[in-house]
Amino acid sequence: MLEIENLSAAYDMVQILRDVNFRVEEKEIVSIIGPNGAGKTTLVKTIMGFIHPKTGTIKFKGENIEKLPTYEIVKKGLTMIPEGREIFPRMTVEENLMLGAYTIKDKAKIKETKEKVFDIFPVIKKKDKALAQTLSGGEQQMLVICRSLMSNPQLLILDEPSLGLAPIVVEKVLDTVRTINEEGVTVLLVEQNIQDSLNVADRGYVLEEGRIILEGKSRELLSNSHIKEVYLGL
Repeated sequence: MLEIENLSAAYDMVQILRDVNFRVEEKEIVSIIGPNGAGKTTLVKTIMGFIHPKTGTIKFKGENIEKLPTYEIVKKGLTMIPEGREIFPRMTVEENLMLGAYTIKDKAKIKETKEKVFDIFPVIKKKDKALAQTLSGGEQQMLVICRSLMSNPQLLILDEPSLGLAPIVVEKVLDTVRTINEEGVTVLLVEQNIQDSLNVADRGYVLEEGRIILEGKSRELLSNSHIKEVYLGL
C-alpha cells in the first residue's frame, strides 16, 4: 500500500533522512522505531507532504504522491495523527470531529463514521458538546484518533501516540490501534516505546541517524541483540 524508495529529506542544508527504504502492505500494522533525533517525525512529515524530499519516491497504492500537497494526499486515503495531541482547544469535541471529515461530502457517511468512532471511544461520545481543552490528556489523544478516522483513511499514520500518557492510557491507545486495524485500516505506527509498539505491530523498521538499520518481523526484532542492548537495556 505504501512504498518508500531511496528517500532523502533535509531542513535547509541539514540532511535528516538518507536513502530510506521501507514498505507497508495492506492491512498490516508496521512500526518505525528509533531514538529521539533519528528522523522519525521528519519521515512521516515527508510522507504527508509537509516536507518535499530531496531524492526518492513515495508511492501510495501504486501512485507517486511525493509532489502532491497534503490535502490531496488526505483525499486519497492517507491520514496522519501528529505528535503532541494537536487539538482545537476552544472548539467542542464534535466540532473537532467534523473538521476531520472535511474531505467527505456525504452527510450520511459522516454520521455513520461518527457513530463508528463513538463505538471505539464511548467517552468521546459522552463529551461531544464539551470544549476540547477540558478533556484529560488521554481523552485528547482519543479525540485526535477519532478525528483522523472521520476522513475514512485507508492508511493511518500515528506519530508517537503514547507520548506523555500514563501507562494505562498507553495500553488503551495501543488496543485501539489493533481495533482500527481489525476494521480494515492499515497502520504505520511511529514510536519510541519499543516494546509496546513491536508487540502490537506485524513488522518493524529501526531508524537511526536518518537511515533504516534493521527490519523484520516484530518477534525477530524483539529478540535482536542490538534492540535488546540499546533499547531494552537487556
